[in-house]
Amino acid sequence: MTENRLEILAPEQSEMLKQATISEQRNAAKAACKFAIERTSWSHPILEEGLEALEKGQCDDVSLQNKLQSLVDRLDEIQWDLQEKMGEGNIELSDYLAAFHTARAVNSLYFALDADPFVAASEAIYEAHAATDDLVTLKQKILEVFKAPTVI
Repeated sequence: MTENRLEILAPEQSEMLKQATISEQRNAAKAACKFAIERTSWSHPILEEGLEALEKGQCDDVSLQNKLQSLVDRLDEIQWDLQEKMGEGNIELSDYLAAFHTARAVNSLYFALDADPFVAASEAIYEAHAATDDLVTLKQKILEVFKAPTVI
């Protein structure tokens, strides 16, 4: 299996996912992106559509993934613009971070719907961490999927 971004961030979770069943991988992806989305408290019809598809296990809707990717692209443009304005001293760091976290949370959902369950889990977890900046709680959420003891 090739190296993934999660392997760098949380090698033990990456290894756990490599050994996991497809169902466990899917559940880890779902837990990660839901955690990120809940933390950002942001809503959008495409986000709701994606969460519904995730709940139903529909990870093969290319049209939905394209819509989510388009939304992520728009959110990334917004956060890059805010980053530039922050650099010019026109906005606060908190405004930029809110936009960044929202974009990463939506990207976590995008990845959670990937056809490959390992990619879905590892990338959704990676993006959820970027969205929340809370690796400890995220690891706990993932461990709950595996019904493992909560050891960090």
